[in-house]
Amino acid sequence: MTSSKADGTLLANIRNSSSSATITRDISINKPEAAAVAVVIQDTTIATARKDTQARITAIETQAPDRQSYLQIFDRILHTVMRAEAHLFSDNERQILSAFSDLDRHSRYLYTRIFMRKQTWIRVSSLNYGEPAVVEQSCKYLSSSSHTAEPFLQTESDLTEHTEAMTILAVNELRAVAKAKGLKQIAGRTKEALCTMITSSAKQRTVTSFFRKGSDTSTKQRLDNLIKDVINITGPLIRLNPNIAELFERLHYVFFRTPVHLGDDSSMKLAVLATIGQIRFPLYEIKRSADLFASKEDVVQCKALAEVGYEMGILATSPVKNVEDHKKGWEMFVDYRNQWTEHLALLSETQRSGVSKLDKVECIKQQAIDYWRRHFTPGWALARIVERGAKFAANLKQYSDERDILETLLSQTAYRLGRRGEWYERLILLYTTHLHPKRAKSDVQTVEKHTQSLIYARDICIRSLHDEHVNRVSLHAISRQLRNIESKLGLDETQNYSHSRLCVEWKPVNERIVYGVRIRDVSRRGPSLWDGPDGIPCSVEQLALWRYRDLGYMGIHTENAIITTLFSLLFWDIIFYPLPGVLDTEYQSQPLDMGSESFFYSRQPQIEERLRVIAGGEFERAIRRIYDGEKGAECVGVSWDLTCEQLLIIARHIGGVRLAAICRVLASEYRLKRSGFPDLCLWSTELDNIMFVEVKGPKDKLSETQRDWLDILTTNNIDVEVCHVRDGDARDFENNA
Repeated sequence: MTSSKADGTLLANIRNSSSSATITRDISINKPEAAAVAVVIQDTTIATARKDTQARITAIETQAPDRQSYLQIFDRILHTVMRAEAHLFSDNERQILSAFSDLDRHSRYLYTRIFMRKQTWIRVSSLNYGEPAVVEQSCKYLSSSSHTAEPFLQTESDLTEHTEAMTILAVNELRAVAKAKGLKQIAGRTKEALCTMITSSAKQRTVTSFFRKGSDTSTKQRLDNLIKDVINITGPLIRLNPNIAELFERLHYVFFRTPVHLGDDSSMKLAVLATIGQIRFPLYEIKRSADLFASKEDVVQCKALAEVGYEMGILATSPVKNVEDHKKGWEMFVDYRNQWTEHLALLSETQRSGVSKLDKVECIKQQAIDYWRRHFTPGWALARIVERGAKFAANLKQYSDERDILETLLSQTAYRLGRRGEWYERLILLYTTHLHPKRAKSDVQTVEKHTQSLIYARDICIRSLHDEHVNRVSLHAISRQLRNIESKLGLDETQNYSHSRLCVEWKPVNERIVYGVRIRDVSRRGPSLWDGPDGIPCSVEQLALWRYRDLGYMGIHTENAIITTLFSLLFWDIIFYPLPGVLDTEYQSQPLDMGSESFFYSRQPQIEERLRVIAGGEFERAIRRIYDGEKGAECVGVSWDLTCEQLLIIARHIGGVRLAAICRVLASEYRLKRSGFPDLCLWSTELDNIMFVEVKGPKDKLSETQRDWLDILTTNNIDVEVCHVRDGDARDFENNA
């Protein structure tokens, strides 16, 4: 009989349990006959066990289809990547992945569920992924090294660190251990405190051990005994083998095109929800690219650097007063500072040797089309680490370090181009505020240094105006910084720098003040509440809506959703146009290049034609057709909470020409312009008018992105207002209407 590896493991288990007893009962048979009978019995038992196991698995999946989906998706990920991108893995890694495919169904399913949990020790008894006997058998199989050089799972025999062991126990179990060891004052202690007490006790020799012959044990032995005590409480344990788990993380990274951290099952969860019909992605043609990653080494580096950036991002969210967190983040950056310097040198050499033969316009377009692919290079992940290093330097007030980092970021044009305006703004602020000496009129040398610092800042302003990657929002801020610096330098208007991209002032916008009664609730965090209609508490935006209704306007509070929804519905087929390498899986709500300049340049002919059609007034039928046909599908920017009639009314009032102008802005700068749109969308059928309103409560100020949207709408002859809500008697509204 030919047996699989699964059969071999099952055979070993059966030998230990039943076959020896069977042969003993047949002792009267001679040895060859006994062996033959034993084999028949074993084969029958194996077949029965496998049949029963498969029946139980099928029953489980029938009751919970998501369980089947986890395995189904995991297998699909493996097969998809191995079909076209196997070159991104070594021969040994491919053998491991192949061995995984050969595992029995339940063992593969069990591994997928453990993989989606945080990488820690797990009690086998707590695994609720099938019949206990089946789970136990799969754990034994996965922890065997018969199928690969290393087992897929580690067991309690691999648990060698007492600190790890202690964290497995619950608080009540730790208290029981502490009590058994004679420790006092354990009531009310935290888990961390109990672990410390028990560990400290285990490291110390007891008084009686000095007088008992043969009772002397080393600290290591006592700590090993502590691990045994833990295992006696927990029973069998398993944990993902870190080496193989890292391989599967990399496999998921290649498939989903985004890092997957152990315990973070967002990508898999979306895939599962889509498989069982809880969510739906649009139907589109998948044109998966096999050359997105250059090599295995690039994948390994990208993933490792992305994980460092991920950890730094978590530290960056810590309040500035938590200095230790920011010091740790800074130290992480320092570890990669030299690598960044070396990478910049290599990048500069490559750019010099690869001069394009295209004309300037075509070169810019081609660079934009290719730009999004750099997200999947080590250099991109490294640039993110460096950018966060600058943030940590700022929080630690290491301004000279921050300046040097920002200069290196601005010295390259390969990565994170959308952030260049912010880097310029911060660098200018450093020279005008943090890096110059305080001005002292009596000290000539100090005055000279102060002046020189302002001159440096002015040069940076001028440099940024010539940088084509600086967006409108930053240009406005930098233009104001430039005029302020020139004023401090005592330059007159004839000496002020002039450039076509200077944007000193925003276009004027109508402002309105309305009053309401704010509800005081010092215990509540978040946005304030106001006394709304019929005494029902409401938000500041809802209060403003109520006031505008008195002026004859109907409206909704949607912020960015209204315009991003209209854009996605009108450009649905273009968003999901099957360009090579941008729609690589069936679980995408947007193409991979949606947030980059590549989106516009790669589809420019289709976008220009669609804008022409919209400007000509042909848009209502398209909105209704896509809304009715795709309602509920996951698509970037779409809010299905908005009704089709609301969208049609708003689009009709905006008009084709103005709607096309707004859509052009989103098509070319979606990442930047998907936020900052006014809070309220108001329309009046009687006045045949539409108006967008940004609502600001007391002490709130307009952001630069919000100002930019107000400027864009005003430029395109769309009515906009800023509504300031103030504390006061509601009757005062009549005097300000």
